[in-house]
Amino acid sequence: MNISPAEAIRRYNVSKPTLYSDMKDGKLSFTLDDRKRRKINIAELDRIYDKRDEEGALTEEKSVKSPVNNTQSNVKSTAEYSMGRLELEVEYLKRELTNRQEETERWKEAFDKAQSTADKITALLEDQSVKSRHATDKDEWKKTLTELETRIANQEKTTQEKEAEAEKILQQNKVLKKALTEEQSKGFFKKLFG
Repeated sequence: MNISPAEAIRRYNVSKPTLYSDMKDGKLSFTLDDRKRRKINIAELDRIYDKRDEEGALTEEKSVKSPVNNTQSNVKSTAEYSMGRLELEVEYLKRELTNRQEETERWKEAFDKAQSTADKITALLEDQSVKSRHATDKDEWKKTLTELETRIANQEKTTQEKEAEAEKILQQNKVLKKALTEEQSKGFFKKLFG
């Protein structure tokens, strides 16, 4: 026969946290019904836990008095218990706060490292674009220099051709001048009669 965890807590000497912890850890097996609710076999419960005394449980319930009739010592022990429990909770919360602060610090450090890396990557990319621009500028300068060298070479060639032509004309002028001088030195009659 299978029963719910709530019924198991009523029938057996086990607290709710212990029961659920044992189910979670696999010490206590259970099944799920069609509504996905946990059901525990009584044989499993008998194997692990002791049964509650039903009459004793009823008499305990009947013997509990209203808070008005509590003795001063019961009130003090309850207050001390509550105070102790609150102190434990405060300690737990302090530890949790410390853990969260440490975790926040670790996340900040990780963020700072990531930001630093991103800045370095940005700087490298900007450097690459500058280098690329310089490379493009360098290529343009090379192209311009090559064009200038070609123009200068063409001008030198043209100049040499003109100089050669001028030299040729000069030579022709010298020959003509010489011939003219020779002609002038011959007499008029010689020219006529030959």
